[in-house]
Amino acid sequence: MAVALAGLARPVPVLTVTDEAGGRRWLVPVEEGSPVVLEYVNSIWGAPTWERFVVRSGRLALVEVASTAEAVLEYHRLPAPYRREDGRLAAPVTGVTLDALTLRVGERGRPVLHVDGASLPLFDAGVGTGLRVEVRRLPRLRLWLAEGRG
Repeated sequence: MAVALAGLARPVPVLTVTDEAGGRRWLVPVEEGSPVVLEYVNSIWGAPTWERFVVRSGRLALVEVASTAEAVLEYHRLPAPYRREDGRLAAPVTGVTLDALTLRVGERGRPVLHVDGASLPLFDAGVGTGLRVEVRRLPRLRLWLAEGRG
């Protein structure tokens, strides 16, 4: 029994999305190397865009930006030549690791966060809502209880 309780108290990495008031919007368990993709429509060029991160040491490492518009990649100052795949242009990114990703839901962006197969419709938070995405360590029991609440 004590071993089971100790296991439930053990912290596990969880991707959390909170709003500006600190309210929890989403929790998704992650592991080292888990993919995290922010998909949205770029507000300047109206182009579908994907920012691909991976979980590294409890942080979010940006590894690629892809878009249907070359201008989006240029705006991010990503050097050409760009790789073409599935109707997108993609550029690798190195040296960008974030403790947290912050964003504000815009009228046209319709952001969705894809995490290890789960899709989180960030736009459901409402236009103008500020969100913070980060990896935290939570006790397994707390995660289990949060998942049970839906």
